[in-house]
Amino acid sequence: MLLKTFKGRILAVTLGMTIFSVAIFGYGLARIYYHHMEKCLTRSLSFLTNIVTHEYDLSQWDPKMVVEIRKNEQMQNILKGGLLYDLRIEVLPVQPTLNDDRLFRSALLADGRYLVISSSTAKIDDELIAMMANRWFFFLLGLLFTSGMIYFLIRHLFAPFNELVHHCLTCRDPKNKPNVVRGGTEIIALRDAIATLQERISGLQSAQHDSMKALTHELKTPLAQLRLRIDIADQKGEWKRDSIVQAREEIDTISDKITHILHTTEHSEEMEIIYFKESVEAWIEELKPLWQHRKLHFELSIPETSSALLPKAPFERVTRILIENALNHACFGSTIYLRCDNGVFEIENPVCDKVTPIIHSTGVGLEIAQTLCDYYGWKLHDVQDEKHYMATLSLVN
Repeated sequence: MLLKTFKGRILAVTLGMTIFSVAIFGYGLARIYYHHMEKCLTRSLSFLTNIVTHEYDLSQWDPKMVVEIRKNEQMQNILKGGLLYDLRIEVLPVQPTLNDDRLFRSALLADGRYLVISSSTAKIDDELIAMMANRWFFFLLGLLFTSGMIYFLIRHLFAPFNELVHHCLTCRDPKNKPNVVRGGTEIIALRDAIATLQERISGLQSAQHDSMKALTHELKTPLAQLRLRIDIADQKGEWKRDSIVQAREEIDTISDKITHILHTTEHSEEMEIIYFKESVEAWIEELKPLWQHRKLHFELSIPETSSALLPKAPFERVTRILIENALNHACFGSTIYLRCDNGVFEIENPVCDKVTPIIHSTGVGLEIAQTLCDYYGWKLHDVQDEKHYMATLSLVN
């Protein structure tokens, strides 16, 4: 519909400009032809004036001499056809003034008077009108030919745009560009720009989807802690003040998580010096109610000075997911081992199939961690056997 609108407007404007140009050209050509016929009429009047002044004695001028002059054989030949119309032969005391309706030629006589032979220009106008009327078919034929040429040129011009529009409406893969695009480098550049825009839109949609998955996943942990505190308080048969305070803290934590996730970008570029042991201990402390409930233990083999320049938010998100995954699947009362050496972070826990997960996972935690690792160039892989599960995060690019 959009291309049809542009085609119609371009066709209308082009035809209008063509007709206007032809009208201007025709007017200019008609004026040239008119001036040429005026010169022809003036030459005829000059020729008649020479004949009259050389063959007739005008010293005794009598208006009746006009009849005799008109009977002259040469005069008759000149009057047949041509542009002479309403011919007047007069002797006047003064030359007449110029007039657009009549042309005249004059000759000074011996007695000081002027012989004036004039003709109307009406026949020139009639000749122009007759010429245009007799050739209207050629004008119509030229208009139809020009309209057809303009129409096919516009169709040829918009053929590449039609291909692009069809591609944009039917494309499911932004990277799948049309193989053949006609129209030159400009159309190819437009095709690439549209494809790039489609890729960006697709990337933003994927980022939005990942953000929603991350939001769902990261809210599971504080919700699990809140549920655990409520269960403990219910088992004891009373709501103690400490349990209420801790439950309120967990609710505040959930609120802060929601605010933080909704106001941060999917890929953070802010680089900070991260001390691995300090960061891991902070997450362990935050998740304390969960691992205490399952009577788990942590054994850290991380030097105090072990650090790296990393984007803080993505690193903390990945490490949190790995620790939560270990808490969720570790056996009751077992030990979780965390090691870090030269930018390689390892977390290992014994596997127990009968353990019920503390956090009801959405199943996308490791997927989110892998997506972040792929973006920042980190390497994440895991190994599992019958007794142990170990995830390795390499932060060295």
